[in-house]
Amino acid sequence: MLESAHSGAFFVVHLTRIVTLAFYNKSILIEGELHMKPLKNTLLELLNIQGVSGREQKVATYVADRLTELHFTVERDYFGNVLAQRSFGAVSQANQGPVLLLSAHMDTVVSFVPGRRIVWEDDILRSSAGILGADDRAGIAIILQVIEGMERHSFNGTLKIAFTRDEERGRIGSNEIASEWLADVDMAIVADRRNRRDIVTSCRRMTFCSNEIGAYWELMGERIGQPDWKSCEGGISDAMTYAEHGIPSINVSCGYQHEHTDWEELHWPSVIDTTNLITEGILNWRSVKVTVSVR
Repeated sequence: MLESAHSGAFFVVHLTRIVTLAFYNKSILIEGELHMKPLKNTLLELLNIQGVSGREQKVATYVADRLTELHFTVERDYFGNVLAQRSFGAVSQANQGPVLLLSAHMDTVVSFVPGRRIVWEDDILRSSAGILGADDRAGIAIILQVIEGMERHSFNGTLKIAFTRDEERGRIGSNEIASEWLADVDMAIVADRRNRRDIVTSCRRMTFCSNEIGAYWELMGERIGQPDWKSCEGGISDAMTYAEHGIPSINVSCGYQHEHTDWEELHWPSVIDTTNLITEGILNWRSVKVTVSVR
């Protein structure tokens, strides 16, 4: 249940894990070519780097370099996952703020066809041959844009980033992340879902987070002018791994369709929309206490 305490400016979400939120006066959106161009460039660069499951090294080098440029502490674990973290704002032992995890996978289900072209028709991207690879290069590009944008905002907390290997063969990489590295994470946001407005909160019989957390992210959609963001059931993703560690988790749409096929396509405006949704959710997340029991 969402409950207003100060004229709509302060909310408390009542659930097993208590979430305190302080809303900004207005939503912060990526608008104009100034902020869209870096996102577009990153996406196109990623769509031109080979990284089939088991051979993601070039993608790992690219994202590790980008994260280092953004002043994150970066490591590659023994399995080859790229893990990074950075504290923002006035974080101290007395005021640590939330620890939020952003995650996407580096591998593609098959290799890109050599010499293929990225075809951009109106708002839709496709490959001239074979898969496009938006699953999940779009998710990586979104996350890199979100964290780059934190420089312009007043987030007070810690962001952890997990770019995982071998998700397409059964989320192998995320299962190899050390439990200790995940132990302090308050919320995991995975960017690895087809469609345009899905907030995946469960898979089959497994619940990733409470209904209230799903409602929180729906509210963030409303705040950016997109009330059709809705919680739903989805398929297997790294969100399942993080939920198994007891971390409230969601997996959000990145705008692609027909993944793993020659007909894969990506809706560019949805890439921007998801960037805005995640940014809004981070900036309004204030503190998380107690432990969620994820069944």
